[in-house]
Amino acid sequence: KVSGPRSLQPSQWGMLCPSDTPEGEACGLVKNLALSTHVTTDDDEEPIRRLCFSLGVEDVHLLCPDDLYEARNGAHLVLLNGLILGVHRQPHKLLATIRQLRRTGHVGEFVSVQLHPTHRSVNIASDSGRVCRPLLIVDNGTLRLKQCHLDELAAGKREWSAFIKEGIIEYLDVNEENSAEIAVSDADLRGERRSQYTHMEIDPLTLLGV
Repeated sequence: KVSGPRSLQPSQWGMLCPSDTPEGEACGLVKNLALSTHVTTDDDEEPIRRLCFSLGVEDVHLLCPDDLYEARNGAHLVLLNGLILGVHRQPHKLLATIRQLRRTGHVGEFVSVQLHPTHRSVNIASDSGRVCRPLLIVDNGTLRLKQCHLDELAAGKREWSAFIKEGIIEYLDVNEENSAEIAVSDADLRGERRSQYTHMEIDPLTLLGV
């Protein structure tokens, strides 16, 4: 009779399985994670903290009032696991650099970075308990996944971890997913808005070679 608690919320898309649930009165109330999701564990904050300061994050406690007023006009707050780390005057550059380092393996694959334009903040998360799911990376409307990668996978020459190490697939949590533009299929990448997409959904049958 009460369908609200038994339904999946839009924010749970891709994170929870819409089919795997018990029958009977517990239907929809007991939900299960999707097979490709990953629940994070704690990563060491200190290397990420040092990296942020080396990339231009300024400690708010070391700024004089005049510099702080100037920084507020164009800078964004940088938060690490919910705590203020400092401010950065070029937040988009910081965001792109951390994502590039993550895709090349220099930052943990489950470290999340998100730009929140309303709050004027860059949120970096490396804590535990976040649910992440894998997505294919799209560059300027072009998918990084090529047919040669699928052929190597079908031949047993490539594993799942290789896609992550080579920056073809990356894990996003719910916060970072909210700031991403995700294509549902290849047809979206052939449309007029193809340059706006940053990621694409993974078709399990494609990766399995079916």
